[in-house]
Amino acid sequence: MKILKNKLFYIPLIAGSLLIWILSLAFFPAFNPKPKDLPIAIVNLDTGLEVQDKDMNIGKTFIDKIKDNKDLNETVDFITVDSEDELKKGFDSNQYYSALVIPANFTENATSAMRHEIQTAKKAEAQAKAEATQADLKAKVASGAIPPQQAQKIVQEMQTKMKQLQAQNADLLKPITVNKGQLEIIINQGASSQAAQISDKMLSTMGDNINNMLSKQTIKTLSDNNVSVTADHMEQLMNPVDVKHTTMNKIQDHQANGMGGMLLFTPIWMGSLVSGVLLFFAFRTSHLVTRGERLKASFMQFIMGALAATVSSILGVWFITQVLDFYMPDITQTTIFIAISMFGFIMLILGVMSWLGMKAIPLFVLLLFFSMQMLTLPKQMLGEFYQKYVLTWDPFGFYVDGLRELIYLNKDLTINTPVIVMVGLATFGMASTLLAAALRKHSEKRAEVPA
Repeated sequence: MKILKNKLFYIPLIAGSLLIWILSLAFFPAFNPKPKDLPIAIVNLDTGLEVQDKDMNIGKTFIDKIKDNKDLNETVDFITVDSEDELKKGFDSNQYYSALVIPANFTENATSAMRHEIQTAKKAEAQAKAEATQADLKAKVASGAIPPQQAQKIVQEMQTKMKQLQAQNADLLKPITVNKGQLEIIINQGASSQAAQISDKMLSTMGDNINNMLSKQTIKTLSDNNVSVTADHMEQLMNPVDVKHTTMNKIQDHQANGMGGMLLFTPIWMGSLVSGVLLFFAFRTSHLVTRGERLKASFMQFIMGALAATVSSILGVWFITQVLDFYMPDITQTTIFIAISMFGFIMLILGVMSWLGMKAIPLFVLLLFFSMQMLTLPKQMLGEFYQKYVLTWDPFGFYVDGLRELIYLNKDLTINTPVIVMVGLATFGMASTLLAAALRKHSEKRAEVPA
């Protein structure tokens, strides 16, 4: 049979397996994502307190414990922050996804219920002792064991001693207002919905842990002081800390649950790819023989690429926001950024195709597949290889970061890293296209690049 002599007949034996391997490798980041070194800020403002002649700082004690937890530190990179102003600056620069804030009066408030019980018990004990002494003295006076004059002198001495003790322990005898300690968990949801969810769960668990730690410490302290507690006071003693949750840059309705950057990546890239291929073939089929004609045509490609990027971005954003009802805080700035990015992508595609021709298309498609899964996960949930050797150069990562800042972090469009990268792609593509137009000769073969 003739078909058995055709080499194409045997290619499916390996083509299918090869594609499965390649595409599975592209989706490898999503197979078993685990957070590693997730940046979480710790702000300990706790000034501590002296309790029974001992310095106590629950905030410092708790932070030392969690930083000594090896299992936890494999997942979390705790960043010590000295002030709330510094914390705000760190959130603005996306240095961490969340924060645990311990206020200045944390130890004082978290131990107030325990100290109030001890103080109340000690006052009651002292009062009972004084009353017993007075009753004993009266009995001795009544029996004639102690003369009234001596008893009066003893009472005066006791009163003087009591006043001295009250003066010496004035701070300890001040009424203690019972308050709960307040921990604040701040989540920067817009930075990454997945990372925010993970870190929120971790920090909430830490809030439970600090309650457990304090309840055990309270039980021991009360036992050491022989203080019994009524049932109605137990709840406050066992749960001395409240946890306040604050969400920054909250993801709004109709914002794709924080995945807008990724959802606005594939259409833009495919639109750029089609535009770049069409501009390439327009050049290829125009029979441009002289170098001057090719250079002029290249500049016309640049102009048309810019127009295509602008029109596509305006109409694309209109469709996404008005028809698909996606919410963008600032449509104008986002449209401008997408236009800049799309122009950069078109020029990159055109610049590479000017040398490789249609051979570049599979590379661009593979780049799309290898980027999709990486862009859906926070950096810290990717493997070390992807963090060090893929994300550092993948232009799509910068594109998604730029969109995230505009859509979810409520930042203005500036000349930041994503914009600089997109302009760099455009510059590279234009330089490559001009160089190919100047150096490569015209060819009549449709499969060759005519630059």
